[in-house]
Amino acid sequence: MLEGLFVTPAVTAITEALASAKADGKLAVVGHAKLATALGSTREVIPVALSARAAKKLPTAIADLATVAPASLAAVIGTGLATAGDWEATIRGWSRVVRDGGVIVIVDRGGDRGLRHEASRRALCGGLSEIEQRHAGRAVITSGLVSHLA
Repeated sequence: MLEGLFVTPAVTAITEALASAKADGKLAVVGHAKLATALGSTREVIPVALSARAAKKLPTAIADLATVAPASLAAVIGTGLATAGDWEATIRGWSRVVRDGGVIVIVDRGGDRGLRHEASRRALCGGLSEIEQRHAGRAVITSGLVSHLA
């Protein structure tokens, strides 16, 4: 029950980001089973890259986004991008599966100012536009639109 107190504000901020971007349709949640479960109550969600234990509880879970068709999702919600070493490849992989005009939502834990700036910088350098940032307790939710330039 206590875990729900920490997930609920993040889900609210993510839902606001999805609504702001008008991201209707299927989405993927990468690396966070509780977010996938919470968002899956109102949307079609593909849980991705979960622990073996969490994946057993979510039958639609997949190991990675490699099997997802390009530009087939309205959004990808991922965690930890502001501190990941391989963030460029990660955001490129997420962008590949999001349709033009879809959204990537990045959830990072930690309230320091540097994390907020780094999340925004990585979103911009990753090619996202119309960056927005929300705060939910210690979580920083950064979102941006995907543009597939021809």
